[in-house]
Amino acid sequence: MTRTLPIIGFLCTLALSSFGQNPSFKTWEAPEAIFQRAAKEKKPILLEAFLPTCSHCFAYDKTLRSPVIKNYLDKNFLAYQLDLSKRENGLFLRKNKIYIPSTPSFIILSPEGKIWHIEIMGEELNSVPGILKTLQLATDPKERDAAKLARYQAGDRQPDLLLSTAFYTRVTMDTTQNIAIVNDYAKSEATENYGSELNFLLIQKAMLDSDNPIFSYFIKNLPAYYAKYDTAMVKQMAENVLMSSIFSSRARTYSPARIQSIKNDLTLLGIPAKQIAMRFIVLEVLIDLDQAKTMQAIERINQFYEGKPIPEKEKAFWCKQLTRKGDATSPCPLP
Repeated sequence: MTRTLPIIGFLCTLALSSFGQNPSFKTWEAPEAIFQRAAKEKKPILLEAFLPTCSHCFAYDKTLRSPVIKNYLDKNFLAYQLDLSKRENGLFLRKNKIYIPSTPSFIILSPEGKIWHIEIMGEELNSVPGILKTLQLATDPKERDAAKLARYQAGDRQPDLLLSTAFYTRVTMDTTQNIAIVNDYAKSEATENYGSELNFLLIQKAMLDSDNPIFSYFIKNLPAYYAKYDTAMVKQMAENVLMSSIFSSRARTYSPARIQSIKNDLTLLGIPAKQIAMRFIVLEVLIDLDQAKTMQAIERINQFYEGKPIPEKEKAFWCKQLTRKGDATSPCPLP
């Protein structure tokens, strides 16, 4: 037993040290310097987002060392590896509105720094031909993700295109566009296909709002999904979509019926009533205040705490919300 922790530490150190400088990639620079260089050389940028502890990343690193890959990258890209274990790299992605759900992923930017394509690299692509095909697609003016989104915006509603752009707008954090695309896809899908594996993947990887017939089918048929897939994963998928629906600015426009529907769905997932109330209290109070229903908001807060003293920091938060539209010197209406 005493040897377990040293062995785990050794394995972690080994994994981290395995990612030495890959000769197919350039040495990392400050992002500003990379963008300036790309604009000057008129070359797109490839960022391989990876984690040093990711076994799939380690397998890809071996393939990416191929001389064929190196020659292709040298000729066509400014290629860098982006270590997501480093805080500054996570901040870089957030600043550029890029969400990476799994590693390794390829992020391809235009010479001007615009997002052209993001590909989550699965095991099926881990070969020299698979990587080259991905890179060629990412730079194709007609087939890269950004081009497909432009086609959608111009009125193209082909189901395959809708799926591609749904995933793209998810990883580029374009929530408004994502919801519209997923809704358009649902309109194109036959009702009898709602339960398909492809739509299961759509819910898991791209869906950000529960107000969608495919999600409604999913939540109403949870036992069938539990029988087919891992139960914990199914519950987590459903919860992710529901929480994404309420933790957004658009939630402040929801009707009482929509809010109750989301609460009911969370109940179906086995989430206790107290936890559900905790997730909704801020939203519901803010909606009350948006509608100038201050007394209703106060009553809602008091009911939430069930007559118990409100913790000091939480009370300060509520007092600030309750008095924000009045005189700043007004006393807090909470006991």
